[in-house]
Amino acid sequence: MHSQQYDGDADNRGWIEQAQIDLAMLFSTDLHVGSERLYRIKRKGTSLNLRYEVDGELHQRSYLSALSWRAILLFALTEGKSVTIHEMDQPCRYRRLFPHTLLRRLQWHARPDANFPPVARLYDPLGKTVMLLTRSRVCGHAVDALHNLTDAGPVFQPLWISDIMALRPMLGTELVRDEAFSATMPISAYLEAAAMTARIVEEPELAELPLTGHVPRLAISPSSKAVASVFDQACRENPAMVDLRGRTIYDDYDWNSLDGR
Repeated sequence: MHSQQYDGDADNRGWIEQAQIDLAMLFSTDLHVGSERLYRIKRKGTSLNLRYEVDGELHQRSYLSALSWRAILLFALTEGKSVTIHEMDQPCRYRRLFPHTLLRRLQWHARPDANFPPVARLYDPLGKTVMLLTRSRVCGHAVDALHNLTDAGPVFQPLWISDIMALRPMLGTELVRDEAFSATMPISAYLEAAAMTARIVEEPELAELPLTGHVPRLAISPSSKAVASVFDQACRENPAMVDLRGRTIYDDYDWNSLDGR
């Protein structure tokens, strides 16, 4: 269960176990935009274009639903296949938003009990959408993100990178990376501020808030029956994943640590 998006010498057994944990979390929740799940809303005639390799075999396809690509990734990775992404959406857009250097930084933060500052900030120049990325999951195919895409307020959840890329063709939300972004305060401060203000607070304002260090769990919507059924099938083929149900993103962070080290 691996990817060739960046190099690493991690122990293979630990890699497989962590990828299973990541998949369980990703399939226990959905990305909501407004009040609706992403995979159920799209503009007519749009699709997510992908060019990728599975065990060295090159594919180039267009998916009408974000759920289609998630299912392909799930079954390829649980079978131990290598998945390498070359393009998503428009030519070169994937690497502009997620360059190799950013993927390596996100991977370095993918360690137990971390509480690092956010690594990157994505935003919509024409709207109010903001995402703060903290670490990678599933060998670089997903990330943890604090975002404000839902009507219910900020959400902290793991997201497929393909879902982030699909926001442009399917919904018209074209995120760009804030190249000037540099955070010094840990993600726990951003989460507490989000719970306190019901929005994603910029770092200069964090110092002015009466933060206590207590990190509440932001509300998150459970997965739909369609998403859960995909994961159920994977559990039938790999029973070890059944025990991972109920694990949340918060279980991988240490809120008592200032930097996660």
